[in-house]
Amino acid sequence: MKFDRSIKLLALCATTFFLAGNIASAADAKAHWRASGSYPEGHSTTKGAKVLKEQAAALSGDTIRVDLFPNNTLGGALEQVDQLRTNQIQMAWGSIGFYDKLVPELGAAILPFAATSPEQAICQMESGLGKFLEGKMAEKGVLVLGWAQVGARHITNNKRPITSVEDMEGLKIRTLPGEAWQLTFRALGANPTPIDIKELYQAMQQGVVDGQENPYDNMVVRKFAEVQKYLSNSGHFYDWAAYMVNKDAFDKLTADQQKAMREAAAKATAEQRAMSMRENKVARDQLIAAGMQYHELSPADLAKFRQATHSVYVEMRKKLGDQAMDLVEEGIKKCEAA
Repeated sequence: MKFDRSIKLLALCATTFFLAGNIASAADAKAHWRASGSYPEGHSTTKGAKVLKEQAAALSGDTIRVDLFPNNTLGGALEQVDQLRTNQIQMAWGSIGFYDKLVPELGAAILPFAATSPEQAICQMESGLGKFLEGKMAEKGVLVLGWAQVGARHITNNKRPITSVEDMEGLKIRTLPGEAWQLTFRALGANPTPIDIKELYQAMQQGVVDGQENPYDNMVVRKFAEVQKYLSNSGHFYDWAAYMVNKDAFDKLTADQQKAMREAAAKATAEQRAMSMRENKVARDQLIAAGMQYHELSPADLAKFRQATHSVYVEMRKKLGDQAMDLVEEGIKKCEAA
């Protein structure tokens, strides 16, 4: 009888430990992430991040909570690279031009005059380059869950209208720190000056730089028309942001949660791209209405800009290697009609 009681007691203890373990596992399955963005509240990438947050919660049965911190709230764009890599934050959304020190091959996605439309740029990214870059990022502990399109970047300044390549000579233009930015603006005769986006408005206001380059919609949400006079449709880069997560944090999710995050990111990316295209179509007119003087560069003018930056492709091939640049050039050729 005593033996039977011992067996029952052991069984009860085992059941208790099993239930406790399940309760602990259920608690552990809840993920609470911090996500930092370099774009402000009203930008399409931040709106897309909100879609991702909402979808992640809905698709995971409320087991994934993502807190969003836009507009460099947790640190500047370059600081976010290190924060994401070291899991201080679990997710980030921002221009990939800040990440090319971590993964130099990202420079292959932003080359001068590679695309002339959103459709063409998206085609190029999805033709094989995107998967290649995702693999390189994963090697550094960062997973790209979605490529958010930011749009064509255009030049503004306070010195003079940009109507030709010659007008670029000597202008101090704020750029991202990426290699392609530095090479491109030097090839155009300008002085590229990396400044964190959170400091740019004041830098232009105080004359630290003559101008900057950004997509139209980003200029609108950041109110650059208040501190810049001249605007031209240079469209020199077609820019990308990404929805990125720390690989270790992602690997700790359950299989169902990982699936939910990927589906949430796919939906957010699709909605963001559509928003960006809509907003960039009207943003130029908003800048003009706000007082900027707009000067249209003709196709012939832009051909001269393209010719002046041919050397960038040669230099980037030396820096990035044949694999990355072959994918770029194959994508450009494949997507010409897009």
